[in-house]
Amino acid sequence: MNSLRFTVRFRADDEYERRAAEHLKSLKHGEQNRFLVGAVLSALGENTAASPECVRQIVREELASALSTLTVSPAVASEQKHAISPDTQVQDDLSVLEDLELFG
Repeated sequence: MNSLRFTVRFRADDEYERRAAEHLKSLKHGEQNRFLVGAVLSALGENTAASPECVRQIVREELASALSTLTVSPAVASEQKHAISPDTQVQDDLSVLEDLELFG
């Protein structure tokens, strides 16, 4: 198996680089490689392995968007006007989003 090797030096007098070096030192050997590959691909916009928090945020945004653009037929809309007040509907929508927080 061919592998590429790189030597990276961090400047201790640069806070940004020092923090990066400390984080890399805290990782196990195999984790260092995965972290650096992910960081490079993320910087290039090619990271396909999204973090769980990133996925949760995308799901929240998409559900909120779907709720805001949800179209209802006029017959159903007139039933909803009598069944649920606008304030209650907003509270219900927010409740759904809050429930999604339980998964995160």
